[in-house]
Amino acid sequence: MKEQETIRIGDFREGTEVEAILWLTKGNVRETKAGKPYWDGTFQDATGSIGAKLWEDRPGRVELAAQRLVPGSPCRIRARVEAFKGSLQLTLAEFAEVPRDQVDMGLFSPRSSRSTREMVEELDGLLGAVRDPDLNRLLESFRKDREAFTRFCQSPAAKTIHHAWVGGLLEHTLSLARLITAVAPLYPAVKADFLLVNALFHDAGKALEISREPGFDYTDDGKLLGHIYMGARLAERLMDGIPGFPEEKRRHVVHLILSHQGDRSDGFGSPVDPLTPEAILFHHLDNLDAKVQNCLSRIEEAERAGEPDSFTNPRDNYPIRKGYYRRRPSDPEGMPAASKQEAEAGAADDAADEDPPRLW
Repeated sequence: MKEQETIRIGDFREGTEVEAILWLTKGNVRETKAGKPYWDGTFQDATGSIGAKLWEDRPGRVELAAQRLVPGSPCRIRARVEAFKGSLQLTLAEFAEVPRDQVDMGLFSPRSSRSTREMVEELDGLLGAVRDPDLNRLLESFRKDREAFTRFCQSPAAKTIHHAWVGGLLEHTLSLARLITAVAPLYPAVKADFLLVNALFHDAGKALEISREPGFDYTDDGKLLGHIYMGARLAERLMDGIPGFPEEKRRHVVHLILSHQGDRSDGFGSPVDPLTPEAILFHHLDNLDAKVQNCLSRIEEAERAGEPDSFTNPRDNYPIRKGYYRRRPSDPEGMPAASKQEAEAGAADDAADEDPPRLW
């Protein structure tokens, strides 16, 4: 096979032969109904992900694939693009390992279309509305923790559901801060300062829960502890370092983090129900941003792949498993043109963003 290919998953079309270097996120040996082994995996690059199959068309081929196709590594493949149950998938013809030091790791992870610097500067302006002196000291303390804040700016907000790209956690935080700024004035009794601070802290634990490597696998701490606990622990550690931080304000900050995923009965991980006006409002704004972004992302992916159906494929939307209607009222005669944003947009600007600009 060729040394390097420029074709990306977002350019794959049914019925074509492709050669590319892709990142393998998972791979397993399974059996057909007839008891024959086959290899089943998923590849990704910065433009998307795609399932893949390799069949036992000669003895030992599946076993060899299981040995050489190692999840969490780049692979060079030659394959045919086919459709299966409304989604594209690859049927592998050839495969080979590729040493990590021979590839640009940035080619395999989607990233925000906006630069880190641009988003931090906008967030700076929004969080500048916080007037409470104790909460401002908490924000300042987070900013001074260079390792934690830099990791926060470079992390995804989720593995798959929403803002699942490098810089997605910062982008989700910024979206929430905008929502809070727009909605909080409708409820004068709600303490908007606590909402804005929680926009920063509620998902901060995801920077430790989810790896920044391609595939965004969960870390050991992520599996064992979860982002809600780790975010609350981060906030408490920072508050512990602030002399005289008021106990009642600490209680409200931590409650907002612990309850942001809704009632315990919903089963989304919150250890306590939202029990303050701020916690109730914040949960619904957080859920709003996540669900709308999930819908927008699935529609954009379907259009990028050239899928013909009016609905996105629910199989591509795990674990939500909803198919979204793609026709827009502004374009009744056909599917709207995709508002594509290059996955690598902003990468050049981010090269200078190892130390994000000061927030407060």
